[in-house]
Amino acid sequence: MESLELKQVKQIALDILIYIDKICKENDLNYAIFYGTLLGAVRHKGFIPWDDDIDIVMLRPDYDKLIEILSKKDDYLLLNPLTRENYRYTFSKLVDKDTKLVSSQYYNGEDPDLGIFVDIFPLDGLPNDPALIEEYGNEMEMYRVNFMDTLGNTYARSFTKWKSLVKRVMRKPRQMKLLKQGNFNYWRKKYDDSSLRYPIESSQKCGHLEYILFKRGVFPTAWFSDFIEIEFEGYRFQTIKNFDDFLSLCYGDYMKLPPIDEQQSNHLYKAYYK
Repeated sequence: MESLELKQVKQIALDILIYIDKICKENDLNYAIFYGTLLGAVRHKGFIPWDDDIDIVMLRPDYDKLIEILSKKDDYLLLNPLTRENYRYTFSKLVDKDTKLVSSQYYNGEDPDLGIFVDIFPLDGLPNDPALIEEYGNEMEMYRVNFMDTLGNTYARSFTKWKSLVKRVMRKPRQMKLLKQGNFNYWRKKYDDSSLRYPIESSQKCGHLEYILFKRGVFPTAWFSDFIEIEFEGYRFQTIKNFDDFLSLCYGDYMKLPPIDEQQSNHLYKAYYK
């Protein structure tokens, strides 16, 4: 396989985003470039220079509509619980089919067809009371960890073979205990069913449920009713009008560059053309 340079990975991911943007416009769906992608758009007018990440978020109703549309198309490969068995993430990935990503983790549990991707995150409703949000977040995190830990040997994932082997031995009894209650599909269904407990249409707060235990993972739902377009790599994509509020919440003084030793990607993959 031919390895890909960072600039090639960025271009392929950008092409996927352009494709998603086109479909959303054709179907009157709202999305927002978000997380580090939004930071890159505001601070660099494109990718953060040392990263290749593209994330978008969508309120659950528009997310479900987009996923239904993408599942019927074959331009790219949609990875999510509806299209793949034993899918380990709580969000969807739209993948370039001509590329392959090889994880640096042992027992990583990645889909064998994983390639360069754009992450698509659903935002779900939350209760108003911070104590109830914490309680809900702990419940959802328990289900997430349990479905991850009953998926083959993913409970032993690590960056070194030695650590992975130690985890396989030390954490195996916990996996066996979980499996007595239910397998991966059992815990996955617990997570998916519980994610719809608070309808987004009647919730004042929202977030991607994997992140709501963190203060920067809970947002006013009203943020996602008012959108603007912002420049990213010479194109214009949709994001929330309240982008400054979000970036300040997540990154503080977000226009300030991190120290040189922190200017590196946290991705776990090497990219190749098939």
